[in-house]
Amino acid sequence: MSWIDFTDKTFIVAGAGGIGAATAAALNRHGAKIIVIDINESSLSKLIGCLKGENASYICDFSDIESIEPLVKKIVKEHGVVDGLAFCAGIGTVRPIKMCRYDFMKKVMDINFFSFVELVRCISAKGYHNSEHTAVVGISALGAFLGNSTKTAYCASKAAMNSAVRCLAKELAPKGFCINTVAPGVTDTPMAKAAEEYGQDSDAFKAIAERQYLGICQPVDIANAVVFLMSNKSRMITGSCLPVDGGKLSS
Repeated sequence: MSWIDFTDKTFIVAGAGGIGAATAAALNRHGAKIIVIDINESSLSKLIGCLKGENASYICDFSDIESIEPLVKKIVKEHGVVDGLAFCAGIGTVRPIKMCRYDFMKKVMDINFFSFVELVRCISAKGYHNSEHTAVVGISALGAFLGNSTKTAYCASKAAMNSAVRCLAKELAPKGFCINTVAPGVTDTPMAKAAEEYGQDSDAFKAIAERQYLGICQPVDIANAVVFLMSNKSRMITGSCLPVDGGKLSS
């Protein structure tokens, strides 16, 4: 018998690529029904095809905050109350401050932060969640703690998530919620590859390897942490951020 059993649990996974796909697969392996939401129809179809049992997918534009509430209502109507949310959606677009106009900053915040809060707001409504235990995990980033040039919007969005979770955890505890974040180190995902140079002999790779001394994370490493935080094995953990960073914060 598995140490963690999600049989008869229904989880929403926001984001169907990279860490989101790995998280959906990991939760599903432990018996969960997965409702995956993403803007990319191709990614949704590919992911659903890899999962076992009866699962479902829905198109969601995370930059369109107003569309989230009717989507959650539809999901609950068609699949019943949800037992948790794994928020793995996000964009990592970077720009120097001279190009960080309001419209760019707002788009990053909408996708990386405001959509997360809106999803939590919606599933916390009466009759939408498991009143005994509902788990929420948001994928944050080390950028919430470590600044870097050109990453103002991205790092601010992840720091906002961590701050909000501390408040949401306390406010929603009486409703049975445990809410946490996971902060990955450099992880082998399409988004990271678009922002980092991975050549083994490159200066960028050597700098990563020196600080992140356990090596580059794989999406499954992050997914495993999410699985733990979504389970009742972590029932006394809430309002926290768990770094899964190959040692980067310690060096």
